[in-house]
Amino acid sequence: MTAKRFVFLIMCSAILLVIVSEPVQVLAAAGQVQTKLINAANVVKGILTALVVLVGICAALFIIIKRMPSADDPHEKNEVFKSVGRVCALVGLAAAVIWLLPWMYSLFT
Repeated sequence: MTAKRFVFLIMCSAILLVIVSEPVQVLAAAGQVQTKLINAANVVKGILTALVVLVGICAALFIIIKRMPSADDPHEKNEVFKSVGRVCALVGLAAAVIWLLPWMYSLFT
């Protein structure tokens, strides 16, 4: 018996032993797939929310830094507060849309 044939027989018997000895579940149940898809969607929604919040923080900081030299003027200070308030409201709206749109879609399917 040659060495190549011996190695081939050992490999075939090992593969046969793995296949026969332990039944492997190849197909996942529908519940498992649905759970994994829901978890993946939640992760994507979390990442999108984090990006929206990060952009909102950067926009608010830009407004504050841009208007910093004239912070003594009450009119300018009022404009800064209104602008930062708008940014916060838009961040909240965008985050709500990210989470509410999939929920509303699931109501109609």
